[in-house]
Amino acid sequence: MTLEENKTYEIIGKVESINSGAHFCNTTVLTKESEHINLKLEFEQLDEIAMGKIYQFLAQAVVKTEDDLVLKCTSIMPAEDVLDAEELATLLETFYVYAPVPLMDIKKGIESFLNKIDNEILKSITTKIYNRKKNKFYMHPAATKFHHAYVGGLSYHTFTMLKLIDGFLDVYTYLNKDLLYAATILHDMAKIEEISGVDGEYTKEGLLMGHLVMETVEIDEVARSLKVVDTEEVLMLKHMILSHHGQLHYGSPKKPQTGEALLLWFIDTIDSKFTVLGETLEHTADGSFTQMVAVLDKMRFYKHKVK
Repeated sequence: MTLEENKTYEIIGKVESINSGAHFCNTTVLTKESEHINLKLEFEQLDEIAMGKIYQFLAQAVVKTEDDLVLKCTSIMPAEDVLDAEELATLLETFYVYAPVPLMDIKKGIESFLNKIDNEILKSITTKIYNRKKNKFYMHPAATKFHHAYVGGLSYHTFTMLKLIDGFLDVYTYLNKDLLYAATILHDMAKIEEISGVDGEYTKEGLLMGHLVMETVEIDEVARSLKVVDTEEVLMLKHMILSHHGQLHYGSPKKPQTGEALLLWFIDTIDSKFTVLGETLEHTADGSFTQMVAVLDKMRFYKHKVK
């Protein structure tokens, strides 16, 4: 990269290393053009970046020695806060192991279900939370391990669950589609705060509260702001979120006690297990057994040769 003195450069890249000492701190980032660029930081900027994440940096070329220019960082913004969805999708697919469906397809699919919610209370709550979190939602993993633990895993998991709903609605006509669409879109949304991000760990709030409680609190807060907190819709939605792990020993404060809550638990379980099974079978030869699959009680599954 050729530098001109006092010129400001916009650099978008993934943080590869962070170095600091008594009198220095800097980061090296990888750009989509495969350049490795070193940026000098102020000490207070260390808190603004994390390993493995993508940011937009503004940096000024300044003189370090007589003929040596370095880039001094003046601004740091998370990529999801400044890039549009298409630009972000390109970067994610460049830098990470990403969901097996393109980001834009997942986004269009989820928003199509959001637009099919007819109940005004459920639609307003879901839309407000979705718009508040949608940029990070499409970058986030669904877990730190076991299922959908990759960039885009959270939204891909959500989209797959949404696609399972309509078949059940056709057969069990007493189920409410609006509750199911809304709760499915929101059920894991608080994982954005529960897990710190790509290659991340559980946050303090995640460990002490968990995403079921955290999302229920958020729904309550939004419902209060919209003055609909005491409605049946909000009560049913909060129950579905609180109970979607199904059993107390899986972390649900309550077991499902409505048809919609029961189905949410089942389709969540179906997708978390069948996705992992499919990924495992891809790496298993025909006529062989898989390794033990953790999410399926450590059972081994046979990959048959029937065509």
